[in-house]
Formats: sequence, structure tokens, C-alpha cells
Amino acid sequence: MPAGRAGRNTRRQAQESVKLSRSLWPSLACAAALLLGAAAASAQPVRVIPQDAQAARLVIAAPSASAPQTATLDGKTVGVAPGVRLFGTDNQLLATAAVAGQKLPVRYKLDLYGQLLTAWVLSEPEQKALKQKS
Repeated sequence: MPAGRAGRNTRRQAQESVKLSRSLWPSLACAAALLLGAAAASAQPVRVIPQDAQAARLVIAAPSASAPQTATLDGKTVGVAPGVRLFGTDNQLLATAAVAGQKLPVRYKLDLYGQLLTAWVLSEPEQKALKQKS
């Protein structure tokens, strides 16, 4: 008889351990999600600015319905490409109308037609690093 009871106890212990492990999964999944979120939040965004992008002070003219949009790069007037991309210091896209008239330190690329295609607004540390290279 003692052998039969031992077998029942073993089955009961196995069932309890399965119940316990099933109840741990949601907690483990939540902890893993929190750790991944914390790791992503602490990571610095990586800005990839091409080495051949030139530096200048950018001023985008206010948009007009009757004329194509223009910009000045260190005082030289250039056209603005239809697909222009202007990245802020946080690497988010900026609307050109939102920064019209502001003098922004940028690195930029022109398209084949000499129009402003892409510009990256420089943060203070990026400006200092650029000055040290020069």
C-alpha cells in the first residue's frame, strides 16, 4: 500500500508543478518586456550623416502658392526638391513650413539638379565635432 500512495503523491506533485509553471509564464513575459523596453529607451538614436554631406547655415523660405519653394545655404539660393527630407536633432522628420525663416546649422545633400534633397539639423555636440574636424 505505501507504494500506491507514493505514486499518487508523485502525480499530485507533478500536476502542482505544471500549474505553478503555467502561472509563472505571464510574469516572466511581463518582466522580459520591461527589460527590453528599458534597453530600448536607454539606447541613443544613431544618426548616419554621409561623410560627403556639406555643412552650411540653412534658411528655408516661406512656402508660396505661386512660386516653387527655395532655400538659402550660406547665402546661396537653391531650389527645394519635391521630396525634400529635413531631419531634426532627434532624427525625426521636420516639416519645411514649420522651420521656414529660421537659420539652422545643417549638413546637406543636393540632388542631380542642384536642389536641396536632404538636410540634417545639427545639435550642439555635432556642431562642435564638425568645428574640430575643420
